[in-house]
Amino acid sequence: MLLPPIVLLLILLPLAARVDTASAQVPARVKPPLTHIDAESRTYVEAGAEAPLRGNGPLTGYGYLFLTRPHFLDQDLYLRLVVAPVYLTSELIRDRWPTSDSAVGVGLGGGLYANSHAEFRGGRFEKGESFSGHSAEAMLTYYLRGPNIGGFLPVEGQLRAHPQYAVYDRRSDTARRFRLPEDSAIYGGRAGVRLGGVPPDLFPNAAMELSLWHAVSYRDAAGRYGLPERLQETEHLTQRTWARAGEIFTFGGTQASMFLNAGVAEDSDSLSAFRLGGGLRLRAEFPLLLHGYNVEEIFARRYWLANVSYRFPIWPGQDRVHLELLGDYARVDYVRGHHLPHSGLAGVGANLSFALTKRITLVVGYGYGVDAPRNHGFGGHEASTLFEFKY
Repeated sequence: MLLPPIVLLLILLPLAARVDTASAQVPARVKPPLTHIDAESRTYVEAGAEAPLRGNGPLTGYGYLFLTRPHFLDQDLYLRLVVAPVYLTSELIRDRWPTSDSAVGVGLGGGLYANSHAEFRGGRFEKGESFSGHSAEAMLTYYLRGPNIGGFLPVEGQLRAHPQYAVYDRRSDTARRFRLPEDSAIYGGRAGVRLGGVPPDLFPNAAMELSLWHAVSYRDAAGRYGLPERLQETEHLTQRTWARAGEIFTFGGTQASMFLNAGVAEDSDSLSAFRLGGGLRLRAEFPLLLHGYNVEEIFARRYWLANVSYRFPIWPGQDRVHLELLGDYARVDYVRGHHLPHSGLAGVGANLSFALTKRITLVVGYGYGVDAPRNHGFGGHEASTLFEFKY
């Protein structure tokens, strides 16, 4: 008999909380997809963890309940929730207002460790320069629907304002000499347009996406932080622009995917730069995956990234056990002070997935970072596990 979601939450989410908080190593910045109006009712439990097999990288984990409810209380109301152990994001959307092709969403979010920072340099995890960050935020979003392309690919524009207040704190292993960033109000906004979209599933049957986004953020209290001999600076105004294009398609009982991401953040600092690395796709709203590298190990001000995968049954005549082969390649211009020896970064990986039931999927994976600097050489080894329960 399947366990109810609340039982799975009681088992899984405290484990994820322990990875993100008790280990005092990795930020719990879980940002699952909240980018469009979802007309499907979902109750998913997602959890995952990734750890290095070489080097001093941290153990990274996440766990959350993802819930959507179309026609909530009213035909034109949509509810969306992401509930993690110490973090919450919520949005209530009023559809067909102020026009029949638009909608308005309001939301609240934030929690403990939501703005934490893990510092990496030259392939090493710098515990003494990593710290916790907590925040509370509000969201106001305007959605505009365009015509469906080919009758099945939706087009949607979005304007979002999300002011927040961030408070920073030391971890148990943050260096005593380390100067924390100043607590600050951060006023953020983003605009984008998207064709299609990727469902928030571990293995969607099919998807296609082409999107373009621009985000602006103003930090009220900017200044210096870090060790006295290696101070870094936060900027008042930061901007980022990024695009994503790709497709997931199924044929002959197998599945392939190809995605290309690119971004530029000329005005960003270390706290707002693009962060690449790792293989935990459902940990981020816009995942920048590089298998074999630590999660968010790479600080980029400009990048392009290609991800390809091929998934097939491990033996014919069954649909429960699959092997997925993955390949990644990125070209990166680094944020000042966070350079790696190579600008071209390659990674490969393999995932073995088990459909334990129609609703429960378990994945164990391995990634090798070809250009990841480790122990005076190259080659990062990462092991991961993923869990999905669709209620």
